[in-house]
Formats: sequence, C-alpha cells, structure tokens
Amino acid sequence: SDVCSSDLLSPDVFRDMKIETSGKFGGIGIEIGMKDNVLTVITPIEDTPAWKAGIKPSDRIVKIDGESTKGMTLVEAVAKMRGKGGSPGTLSIFRDGLRGVREFTVKRELIKIQSVKSELLEKGFAFVRLTNFNESAARDIRAAIEAIEKKNGAPLKGLILDLRYNPGGLLE
Repeated sequence: SDVCSSDLLSPDVFRDMKIETSGKFGGIGIEIGMKDNVLTVITPIEDTPAWKAGIKPSDRIVKIDGESTKGMTLVEAVAKMRGKGGSPGTLSIFRDGLRGVREFTVKRELIKIQSVKSELLEKGFAFVRLTNFNESAARDIRAAIEAIEKKNGAPLKGLILDLRYNPGGLLE
C-alpha cells in the first residue's frame, strides 16, 4: 500500500484544509462525514460547544439553521457551521433512540484543536496521542514529552506514540 499520497484540491477544500491545519477556527466543534448519503457526526471535539450541547457520534444532521442538508456537500455543510465566535447555530438532529428530530442550539466559538494528548503510564513510560498534523503538532509533542519527563523525574525509558484515527494534515 502507498505510504504517501497527494491529491489536487479545489480552492474551497484547500481553504478549509488550511483553516483546519492551523489548529483553530470559528465554529461549533464537530467532525462530520457522509454515511448512507446523510450528513453524520463522526465525533464532537472535546470541550467545544457541540460537545457541551450533547451532540453525539452517529447523530444525523438533517438541518443546519433550518436549511435541509439533503443534497448538501461536506464543504457546504462545514461552511454553514463555521462562523464568528458568539454567533448562534442550530442543528436539527436525528438520533437512534430519540423520537423524531431534536434541535440543538449552539453558540459558535474559536475552536482550538488539541492535537496532542499525553499521560505518564507508569514510572519511565509515557503515552502520547497525536490527533492530527496541524501547525503546532511538533511543538505540542515536544512540550508534552518534556512535561511528562519532568513529572517522571528522569528521561523516559519508553514512549507509545499513538497515531490511530489521525486524518493527516500538514506535511511539514
């Protein structure tokens, strides 16, 4: 299988990718995708307006600010959910186990993506997870390892670097 691939991007997709890889953007804080041709929440980003409002993975977004998502592309949906901090947005959600469609009103804010999560597993061994390759990823990994070594009181003997579910990002 290929280790590296490249694609030509449309100007809209390239602009969105630049915003996402900067590590911050104005919005509600969810990762979305298409599942069975329906706009679907992959995951809310922890501690964002979507997370706090109770939006869950696998929620199906049927309307954004009252507009049907039927036939809407991912790029269009992302553009409709992004906006200035403080501006409200409403998602109409269909969720298995809930009767009918439920509306979630969220206030957009500046979303800062925490690209690195880390912990000291036991004396001398650490776990570091890189969630995406954004502008600050290298700096954040270095800071996480330094903080763990300080907590450990000595250089590490071992490190687990978790790249699972990482969607990629900047080559640098």
